[in-house]
Amino acid sequence: MMDPREVSLLDPVSAGGAAARATGDTAFVQAMLDVESAWAGVLSDAGLIEPAAAEAVAEAADARRYDLASLTARTRDGANALIPLLADLRSTTHEVALAAGADRAGASAAAAAVHRGATSQDIIDTALMLVARRAGAALTADLASAADSLAGLVDAHRGTLAVARSLTQHALPTTFGLRAAGWLSGVVTAADRIRGALDAAPLQWGGAAGTAAALTDVVAGSSATPAGLAASLADRLRLADPGAPWHTQRLPVTSLGAALADVVVAASKVANDVLLGARPEVGELREAASQGRGGSSAMPQKQNPVLAVTIKQAAIAAPAQLGQLYAAAAAAGDERPDGGWHAEWAALRALIRTAGAAAEQLAALTAGLEVDKQRMRANLELSGGLVLSERIMARLAAHARHGDLRGKEAVTALVRAAQTSGASLRELLRAGIDPAVVSDAELDTLLDPDDYLGATDAFIDTHLATYRKLHPDD
Repeated sequence: MMDPREVSLLDPVSAGGAAARATGDTAFVQAMLDVESAWAGVLSDAGLIEPAAAEAVAEAADARRYDLASLTARTRDGANALIPLLADLRSTTHEVALAAGADRAGASAAAAAVHRGATSQDIIDTALMLVARRAGAALTADLASAADSLAGLVDAHRGTLAVARSLTQHALPTTFGLRAAGWLSGVVTAADRIRGALDAAPLQWGGAAGTAAALTDVVAGSSATPAGLAASLADRLRLADPGAPWHTQRLPVTSLGAALADVVVAASKVANDVLLGARPEVGELREAASQGRGGSSAMPQKQNPVLAVTIKQAAIAAPAQLGQLYAAAAAAGDERPDGGWHAEWAALRALIRTAGAAAEQLAALTAGLEVDKQRMRANLELSGGLVLSERIMARLAAHARHGDLRGKEAVTALVRAAQTSGASLRELLRAGIDPAVVSDAELDTLLDPDDYLGATDAFIDTHLATYRKLHPDD
């Protein structure tokens, strides 16, 4: 028989992480049981079942009581895991009630109270939202930690010169502080979006076809209403109350998935830049050394940037997971989708794991990232004055000459000559521009990378202000 335990041996980004633990089969079973228990509590509060019955359901609603291997083996027969779980939950509730002193009629009533007026989709959709909220607590904490670390890097390296790369090539001078501020902006934006999506995660409660017909019969003769009971359940579970079922409208799932994917995208931008900077020939960045992390099985000299590597793994996996959610939602039909709904479950869990693990790895990566300021400056100087060619073109084209060429054509020729001959661009410009028009001092200023950083400081301040707005306690 298949072992139901999941340890993520082939998924290193989530292996051993908080997101994997929060989304495992046991966690999902517990979430379904929590929904059933909370619903029994709501019915009891409304006087629709006996308090003793709700207490028996609550005691029975412990995932440790149930055999995951058995549930797994029986899930295919009903196309969802709740059906075999309900049979076991009713049996366990009956046993619990008997053990608590109920007679056989009372124990049978307690078992019959399980799942009253609900349907499988109510429980599974709501349980998945619970799983997302629970996994999201660690995810959002990790994003906040990463944002704090990045804000520290921005402050520390506001003036650290580096070369900006465009389409893999040296482009202009920049600062590492601005690069880190860009990372910060992405992380803060993604954190804001996922917090909003998790806060909006809704209860699903509509009965077998979204009419709450069975529940309407349950409340007949009482002051309770289906909408009021659903609102009470949402409050107990700390989920949003949508006011009506959303069982065939799957945008709550795709909205959550999109926010999770944004987390991965924001983390991946950081990881991609770290992977470039950590190459020995670049040498600008290093992941913090940690015992047992980043080693090679065959090459002891290597210290692999595994945090960034696993985040990149997440970035490659997430689009397919999100795509499956959208494909499933688009396939929804009737009052319960035939296959589309079922295809959501594994994809949503995978995406929660992927995003949660990426955030966890990002927090570790940013907390210990080592920055080599001297290497950044040295890499910038590899291009010499060529990284100022944009400025030279704008400021000196009117005065430049090179052989028979004048203006922009002359500047372009001088830049090409510097690239091909290895000669100093300053020397070539000096030879091509009258010193009476552009002095040596002015030329030096025009070729000083510290003097061509544009609105870097203002943009850094904008990113930090956004971070502080979304982190008011920092």
